[in-house]
Amino acid sequence: MSGENKNTGPAAQPSLGDVRQACRQFAMLYFNLCRTLVEALGEEAAFPLVQKTIFHLALDRTDRSRAKALAQDLVPSLENFPLVNDLPFIAWKEWKPEDGGVRCPYAEAWLGYYEVYPWFKRFASMYCDVIDTTNIENFSRTTSHRITRNLLWGDLSCEREYFESEKIKRGIFTYGERDNG
Repeated sequence: MSGENKNTGPAAQPSLGDVRQACRQFAMLYFNLCRTLVEALGEEAAFPLVQKTIFHLALDRTDRSRAKALAQDLVPSLENFPLVNDLPFIAWKEWKPEDGGVRCPYAEAWLGYYEVYPWFKRFASMYCDVIDTTNIENFSRTTSHRITRNLLWGDLSCEREYFESEKIKRGIFTYGERDNG
């Protein structure tokens, strides 16, 4: 029965709720990884380890996206990044305020941890900065980025600006070095 699922008939696209739930599970995993490291090592020792982990995650993701773009004869540029990015954009783009929560499913989950775990504010915000910055730096090898507004900072939206960077063109990334191993 190619293309069919026994439970739902013909293969269907996941719903917005399904994708946001999967994003919530990822957000919970990230929080619990941070929590475990903070409890074992302390906040100051855990922070650079988590930052390095997110940096390597971004490299892993965007090495694949960059290879996909090149295989499709696409220039690995800011404009072409959305064409090969692996993020399930439905979770952000299809959300409406009447759905409840906030646009970003990660922020929706992470904001709920702030009251009991105030140290996590720093780790949640760092995730966005490191992943988004490294994603475009590694994919394009010409462009960097900075977040100017973030739901995690109490803003009503997340916003960013992109800019060409001579450092990135020389292979010097904001959050670390590529290890070609």
